Amino acid sequence: MHNSDFDANTQSQNVPQSRSVGIAVLYLLIVFFFLLLLFVVCFKIFSPRKLPTIIMSKKEIAQRGTIYSSDGFNLASSKNLYKVSVFKKSIDPDKMDLFIKLFSIYSGMDEYYVRKKLENNGNIILSYSLNPNTALNLKQLNQKFIKYGIFRSYEENGRIVPKYGLDIDISGESREYLYNDLTEPILGYTNKLESDGFTMPKGVKGVEKFYNSILESKQDGYYKGYRDIGFNIILSRDAILKRRIDGQNIVLTIPLKLQKKIENILDESAKDLESKEIVAGIMDSNTGKILVLASNQRFDAKKITSDDYPKLNANVVEFSFEPGSIIKPIIYSMLLEKRLVNPNEIFNIYNGIYKLGSYTIRDSIRRQYSSAENIIVFSSNIGMIQMAQRLDEQSYYDGLRSFGFSLPTNIDLPYEKDGLIPSKSTLRSYVYKGSVSYGYSLRVTFLQMLRAYAAFSNNGYLVTPYLRDYTISRNNKKIDFNHTNDSLMILSPYTADRMQKTLIKTVNEGTAKQTRVDGIIVGGKTGTARVAEDGKYGENYIGSFFGFAKDEKSTYTIGVVVFESNVRNSYYASQTATPIANKIIKAMIEEGYLKPIE
Repeated sequence: MHNSDFDANTQSQNVPQSRSVGIAVLYLLIVFFFLLLLFVVCFKIFSPRKLPTIIMSKKEIAQRGTIYSSDGFNLASSKNLYKVSVFKKSIDPDKMDLFIKLFSIYSGMDEYYVRKKLENNGNIILSYSLNPNTALNLKQLNQKFIKYGIFRSYEENGRIVPKYGLDIDISGESREYLYNDLTEPILGYTNKLESDGFTMPKGVKGVEKFYNSILESKQDGYYKGYRDIGFNIILSRDAILKRRIDGQNIVLTIPLKLQKKIENILDESAKDLESKEIVAGIMDSNTGKILVLASNQRFDAKKITSDDYPKLNANVVEFSFEPGSIIKPIIYSMLLEKRLVNPNEIFNIYNGIYKLGSYTIRDSIRRQYSSAENIIVFSSNIGMIQMAQRLDEQSYYDGLRSFGFSLPTNIDLPYEKDGLIPSKSTLRSYVYKGSVSYGYSLRVTFLQMLRAYAAFSNNGYLVTPYLRDYTISRNNKKIDFNHTNDSLMILSPYTADRMQKTLIKTVNEGTAKQTRVDGIIVGGKTGTARVAEDGKYGENYIGSFFGFAKDEKSTYTIGVVVFESNVRNSYYASQTATPIANKIIKAMIEEGYLKPIE
């Protein structure tokens, strides 16, 4: 009895003890797993983070600067081109047809072309030249592809390759000319250069060439780091970032509206005259600021063909020609400056026929006598021959050089020609002194003549013509330039004033009557020169007008040259160049650059 009671009591004491041990073990296990979980969490927090993604890099192409007209129009600008590629294995084979159809719709690419591309393996580049809008469309499509499982991860060489999706990145830069052939060939064009797989524009002609170092981009942006699920680089402290530096923008002195009007005038005149080319220019006489440099021979810089090759040169600076009678006021002003002739002095001009060496010189107007001034007004070659003999060779040579002939004008255009004047020893010759005086035996460029004539209406200064008004820096600040430092006085105010009156008389009474415009003071001189071919003067002519137009506030130098008009009996400058100059002056009034004096 007592033994049974003892066993029962013993068992009843052992049950609570075993329960206590079990609870303690369970508690320890819970603590262990809690500590283990805490350790894992702390390890994840404090150990270097390994993102479940891959490192990717992006190159951001810096852009070439924009060229603007003075009235705010975008003449030449750049836009990015994009390439798109895809890993073929990332596309679910069961959804390949859907991928091709949707990609073709969003990209605008031919479905058959996309399918042929995807017959290859590996990373397939589907296009190198997507525009920004198409690239944006494809980025949006890429998100849909990912959402609907068209892309997949796959196993390769024992590892899981994550979804890659479409890779859309910049492939280069395209140059855009928004107004087709306007302002060409002065604006110029670019060629494409390949650099590290990227397409970059480089200036070849015109303003694009001259200011290439300012316009060209300076540094591409570069970004490298881990990507997120949207295929964007995570900008963490571990990422590599290099800022992109674009080219600077340039604002030209040319207002597009006026330039377009003048180009239209030249286009219409070229049809009527059947000329090889017509060029025209307008320059502020006092500053050298170019308002217009125009030609009817233009090209679309975005679509240059072999037919355009003859039009690519800016002939206002790249072509020289014998000027004919427009040189006469230059020689006359040299004589006036040295007091070698009096405007009222009378010369025998032999009724328009004169012997110069072995050449017979004929004037278009037959007169026995003429004053020195009227030799200019009515354009007598015979009178010029006689007056020019009073210049010794040194004065003749220095005088031509002082007006800028045989020297570059230093306008901001490339490939400028110097022209040609006879040497001092050549100018000892009676014949050469005479032939140069009426525009032969020397060669000038259009722009040399334009700035030479400006001296007659700006008190005798030779200015430097320019096309860049100002630059816009990378932080959008205006950078102005002092364009008047290079002005050089070549005529006294007296001589310049006398020449101005003579040229006004030439328009009112002489060979340039058709340039007259009511309410505007116009002065100038015409010139008609035969074109030399194979060492002989043929039946092709160059007709030109150079002069000025002024109102109470502004003075502009104007030049027009018609190269080789093919209309019979319409080769004289009074029939070709002066009507064009008249229309140009009227266009300037319409656009508010000249205001008629009441």
